[in-house]
Amino acid sequence: MSSWLAEAAAVFAKDWRSEARTRYALNTLGLFALTTLVLVSVGLGPMGVSAAGAQVLPFLLWIVLLFAAAAGLPRAFVQEEETHTATALRLAARPSTVFWGKLAYALSLTLALEVLVAPLFLAMVQLEVAAPGLFAAGLAAGGFGLAAASTVVAAIIAQARARGTLFAVLSFPILVPLLLLVVEVTRNAVAGEPAGDALRQLLLYDGAVAVAGSMLFPAIWNP
Repeated sequence: MSSWLAEAAAVFAKDWRSEARTRYALNTLGLFALTTLVLVSVGLGPMGVSAAGAQVLPFLLWIVLLFAAAAGLPRAFVQEEETHTATALRLAARPSTVFWGKLAYALSLTLALEVLVAPLFLAMVQLEVAAPGLFAAGLAAGGFGLAAASTVVAAIIAQARARGTLFAVLSFPILVPLLLLVVEVTRNAVAGEPAGDALRQLLLYDGAVAVAGSMLFPAIWNP
């Protein structure tokens, strides 16, 4: 177990060292998210005070997070192919440690994106959250599901030419259930209502995607 954790931690640290040199994913995520936030706030204004705003704005928040993540998270495996380090990584680490190391890296990026975007979004559209604890739980659970699904799809499309198009096509059917569940959780948090079944279903979705990805990844990583 200690060697497995050491390998996964080494993959995680390697990705962050590479990101610190290029800052591609950080710049892409940050610029896309901030640009989209400005457009949404200018176009909608302070909608949070209205009942319609409380229904629409949680959906827009997750649309911003989803597309910002889709712009930067696929780099986790594309970079390995572009720098020709994928073969060395296959020889140095077990597939399971590569998957969980990459997932931890994607999750850290996603959580950083949420910490940046969510407060700015709430402030710009003047949306009040009646249940901050549920709101934070929705962000954490939704971020994990987004990172897990993106990690699996990024591994599949890494060697393809039209990576951006393929990522959108392949991730759409996987991420739609996540989007529906996390929007419902966020709406309940804004309204101050109980989480209901949506949060439990969201956690089950996270577990299912993580387990399925871990089982399928050896075949994806070593075709």
